[in-house]
Amino acid sequence: MENTNNSIKNFEVTRPLFLGGGKWNLKNITPITVIFGKNGSGKSLLLRTIRSGDVIKRHYCSPERGGNISFAAQNITEELEGQSRANRSKLNINPTYREQVIARIAAFLQKKGLLPNPDPESLDKIKQSLLNLLPDFEFEIADGTPPYSLKRSVTGEQIQNIDVLSSGEAQILTLGLDLLLICNIWKLEEKEGILLVDEPDPHIHTDLQQRFAKFLVQLHDEYRCRIFVATHSTTMLSSIGHYGGTNTSVVYLDNSKEDQFAIKFNKILQKLSTCLGGHALMGPLFEFPLLLVEGDDDYGIWSEVPRHQGVQISAIPCNGEEIYDYQRILEKLFSSILDSPSDNGFALLDGDKNKPTTPQNYVKFIKLNCHESENLYLTDELLSALNLDWDSACQKVEEESVNFLSKAEFLKTIRTWDRRTIDCKNYIKELAKILDDKNLVWTHRLGKELGKNRPEGQLADFLGEEVVNAIWGT
Repeated sequence: MENTNNSIKNFEVTRPLFLGGGKWNLKNITPITVIFGKNGSGKSLLLRTIRSGDVIKRHYCSPERGGNISFAAQNITEELEGQSRANRSKLNINPTYREQVIARIAAFLQKKGLLPNPDPESLDKIKQSLLNLLPDFEFEIADGTPPYSLKRSVTGEQIQNIDVLSSGEAQILTLGLDLLLICNIWKLEEKEGILLVDEPDPHIHTDLQQRFAKFLVQLHDEYRCRIFVATHSTTMLSSIGHYGGTNTSVVYLDNSKEDQFAIKFNKILQKLSTCLGGHALMGPLFEFPLLLVEGDDDYGIWSEVPRHQGVQISAIPCNGEEIYDYQRILEKLFSSILDSPSDNGFALLDGDKNKPTTPQNYVKFIKLNCHESENLYLTDELLSALNLDWDSACQKVEEESVNFLSKAEFLKTIRTWDRRTIDCKNYIKELAKILDDKNLVWTHRLGKELGKNRPEGQLADFLGEEVVNAIWGT
C-alpha cells in the first residue's frame, strides 16, 4: 500500500480569485487536520480544491445532501471509479447522494469479489463501526436488493425509508457509510487516500458529534487515510482533538493570508479545547451541570442519560487520571468569568479513587459507591430491564461461560461475587453479550436505564447518595 499521506507536513492549494487568488500554503499539518472558521471563510472551497488535485485518491463528502436510502443499480458503475464519484460531488447539493452511497455497497462487494484473497473481516468491521457510531441501530451488508439490512435494535423495526429517521440519524448513517465504504474500496485497491469531510456537524447533537469524532479517528487508525475536517463547531473541534491527540491539528482559517499554520493538539490544547467547547459552557448557561467522567465507557453511559429526558447534564470524557487536570482548568475558567462560587459541574470518580484536596468551588469531586461503572450493570434494576434477576443472570452466565475461553473460569464464579466491589471491568463485554438478548452496547443499555427517572433501590445504592443528589437533585 502506498504510504505517503501521513508523512506530508505541508500542502499547497490554489486559492479562489474572489478570495485574493494565488495559493494557500497549509503548513505543519498532521494526519488529521481540522479546518476551523466561520461561514464564508472558504472552508468548503479549500476542501474541494484539495480534492480536485487527485480525484482518484481524495474523497469529498458533505452531509447537506439529499436522496433516500434506496438501491438504484444504475449507480453502481459510477461508484466503481474515483473520477465519476468526484464529478457528482462538485456541488454542495446532491439530490441523489444517499442512493449513490447505497449503490457503493454493491460496488464494494463487486470489487471485493474479484480479489483472490479478500479480507473476510471487512464486512464485520463495517458493521461494528456503524454500531459504535449509532448504537440504536443494527446494520448489515447482505446479498439481495437492497444490499443491506437496517433495523432499530430495541424494536426490531426494519428501516427502508429515510422518512422514519430523524435528520441527525439520517445524516450520520449515510455520512458514516459513505466514509467507511470509500476507505474499504481504497483498501481493496491498495491506495491510501484523503478524506475531505465538510461540516459534518449540522443536525447532530453534541453526543453524536463526540461519537462521530471518535469514528473519524478510528477510520484513520484502521485505514491509514489522511483526514481534513471543515467545521465551525467547537464541540467537533474539541472532540477530534480529544480522540486524535497529537495526530490532530487545527488550522484557524484566515482567507486573507497565504500561509495557514496548523497548531498541533498537544495535551494543553486538548484540555483547553475540551473545556472551551460549546458543549462545556452551554451547561451552566442553561442551568444544568457539567459532568467530567474518567473515560470513554463512562462517557458512553452519561452522554446517553439526557436523551431520555430524566435529567440534564453535559458529559465530558477526561482520559482517565487527567480528570484531575480538567477539573483544575475548569476551576480557573469559572473563577475568571463568574462572580461567586456555584455548582457548575461535578467530576465523577470510580469508587476505588480518592478525592483530592484541591479547590472545588465550581466543579466538585463526587465518587461512586461501587468499584466502578461496570458494577452498575449488575444491579437488580438493570437486570430487571433485561427481564432477569440475580439468580437467573447467574444461571445464564454459568451456562454460557464456556464460550469465552480464557475468561470462562472467572465467569463461572459469578455467584460468589460481591456485586458492589467486584472488579469485572475486563469481563463486562462478555457479561453483556450473555445477559442482553438485544445485544445493546452495555454503556448504552446502562445510560438508557439511568435516563428513565431518579434511581432507586440497588442502583441508587451503588451510585451512592452523593452522586444521586448531585445529578438528580436533593
